[in-house]
Order: sequence, then structure tokens, then C-alpha cells
Amino acid sequence: MQVYAMSLRVSRTLIFCILAVSSLLLVYAPQPATAATIGIPITIKGLSPQLSVTVIIDGQSKGTIAGGSTKSFTVDKSKAHTFEVDAEIKGNCATFEGTDVCTRYSNANNVWTLDVISTENCQSVPVCYDYYYYCDPWGWCWWEPYCTYENQCWTTTELAEKGHTFAYSVEHEVVVNDIHGQNTDTWQKVDSNVNLSAGESVVLIDDSNTRARDVFARWVVNGAPMQGRTLALKADKPLYIKAEYQTETSYKVRVSSDIGNPTTDSPDGWYLKGKEATISIEQELPSSGFMGALGGRAMFVAWHSPQGIESKQPTYTFSVQGPVLLVAEYSYDNTQPMIIIAALAGLIIVVVAVVALRARMSGAKAKAEKTDLEKTKEEVEDLKEELEKAKRRRSFRRKKSPPST
Repeated sequence: MQVYAMSLRVSRTLIFCILAVSSLLLVYAPQPATAATIGIPITIKGLSPQLSVTVIIDGQSKGTIAGGSTKSFTVDKSKAHTFEVDAEIKGNCATFEGTDVCTRYSNANNVWTLDVISTENCQSVPVCYDYYYYCDPWGWCWWEPYCTYENQCWTTTELAEKGHTFAYSVEHEVVVNDIHGQNTDTWQKVDSNVNLSAGESVVLIDDSNTRARDVFARWVVNGAPMQGRTLALKADKPLYIKAEYQTETSYKVRVSSDIGNPTTDSPDGWYLKGKEATISIEQELPSSGFMGALGGRAMFVAWHSPQGIESKQPTYTFSVQGPVLLVAEYSYDNTQPMIIIAALAGLIIVVVAVVALRARMSGAKAKAEKTDLEKTKEEVEDLKEELEKAKRRRSFRRKKSPPST
């Protein structure tokens, strides 16, 4: 009986020991060795295959990748890493009028951080301890084990992502050269809209003698002339856009004269620079006033400018190169009026002389006539006295004669 009890205790102890050892072997069994590094594939998208980018990992250059391809880079998988590529890659360029316009590939997200994810793992395992030393009455002694379960934990790490793609967008340079409008140099995403417009003209000078303006001629895109004052394009390539203008300058032509009617063949007197102007005035005009009434004439002599005589013809055509002021000069031919005046003067003298002579002759005759009249008057008076005397004598005789019986 004692032998049986002892065998039972020994068997129980062995079973517990076997379980404990099995558990420890299961938990602490050597794991296959894992690699400390891992390859991370990096892909470049949107970049021309003829171009490449530089890859920088944790601040150190690790090589280049051509556009459109993928390349793997080995990193320590137990820690985080920073990947960086070029933010901008310059593409092809073209030159127009000494100005370069280019294509570029840009990446606003050119930095990527590869994080590490840590995971805590736990497992319950059996654990046995020598609890106390036990001896039976027969002299057998042993340690009585104590077995239980304990929670054992460990940490594992892994990278958050297995790879990354850097995407580039294509942008074209658009240069606008407009001396009276936009002067810009911008980058436009591929196929974006480019809309421009220009005014009909821009006034440069506007005074009493000179007018100048820039008249819009055309848009020129990459050396090719376009039609219209508005422009609608797609930014499908680098663009050099220039607005071309033609300068129009006009000058005032003024004509004046003291007499006559000076005119220009332009109603308002304005002419474009280099154009021909024709001015005119009468060749011959009647003189003004009394002399004109007697047939006096004004004869054209020349057109004068501040620099001197410009033409001796009443109709003058010339090329306008600046403001012009022309004054007509006339000379006066008073030969006929002077002849008439001289003739009139002679006639007046003759008339006066005749009148004077007649007056003189009339005076003498009147004097002679006056003497005869006076004699006649005296004779009449004498006759009157004789008549009176006769009357008196007759009256006296009548008084003396006696009365009849």
C-alpha cells in the first residue's frame, strides 16, 4: 500500500513536470531568424521616361528612378523612414524672341514618411515551482511542485506600408508680353484654358498739333500670327504670347491767308504721318475796297512756313512729316485803278478849268449887262420925272382957266 501511494505521488509529479517542460519548450522554442531589413518599392508616375528623379532616404541620396518606372530600396524595417524626391523637374524648353518657355513636372507631395507599427503579443503559459520538501514514513523524500499559468507578453514591429508612388503633374510655362496689358510669366497645368483680349487702340499723344496711338494688330503665339483681338488657347505646350501694335501718328496742317479761301483736301486738316496733303488757294482775287472796285487785283505769290518759302504755286502737295503751318502771301496790282484815278483826276481838272473859265466869262457878261440896265433905268427914271412934270403943268392950267358962261 505504501509502495502504491508513493508511486502515485511520483507519477503525479512527473506529469506536472512534463507539462511544465512542454509549455516552456512551446513558448521559448527558438523562432526562425527574421530579416532585419526589407525592400520598399518606389514608383514614379507622370514623369517622362527621359527624365529621372533623385531618391533621398533619411537625408541620404540613394539613387535615381526614371519616369514611369519602379525601383526597390532596402531599409531597416524596425524603424520609421523618410523618403524624398525632387519637387520639380525641368522638361524641354523652346525659345521665342530671346525668351525661354519650358515644361516642368511638379510634385507638391514629394516627401513620404514610412511609419512603423508596433504590436504587443501576450500568451498564457503553465509555470511550475518547487513548493515544499516532503518525506514519507518510509524514508522517501521529494519536492512537492506547484504549477500554475502566467501571462507572458512580447512586442513585434512592422512597417505601415509596403511601398509608395510619387505622382508628378505636368505644367507648361505661359509668358504674355503685352506693352499695353498683361505682362506675366505663369505656370499652367496641362490643357488648362488661357484667355486673353486686347483693346482696339491706346492713345499715346493727343494735343492740338499731334495725335498718336497704338492700334492693335494681332496676337502672335509661338511665332505664329493669330486673328482677332480675343484669344482662347489650351496650355498643351509652353506658350510665348505677344501682342503686336502699330503706331499711328497724325499731324495737323493749318493754312491761313488775309484774303481768299485757303483749303486742305482733308476736311479736318489731320493727316497720318507720311501721307500726302494738298492745299490750295485762288491764284488771283479782286482787291478789297475802293481799289477792287476800280479793277485792282491781288496776285498769289507763295506759301510761307516759319522756315521760309515752301511753294510758289497756289496748289501745293507735300508729304506730312510733322505739324504744318502755311500762310499765303499776295501782291497787289493797282495799275488799272491808278490809271482810272489819274484819268479821273485829269478829267476833274479839265472840268474845273472849264467851269472856272465859264464862270469868268459869265461874270464879264453880267457886268456889261448891268451897265446897259442902269442906263435904261436912268432913262426910265427921267421919263417918269418928265411925265410927272407934265401932269403937274396940266393940273395947274386947269385951275387957272375961267369958268364957262
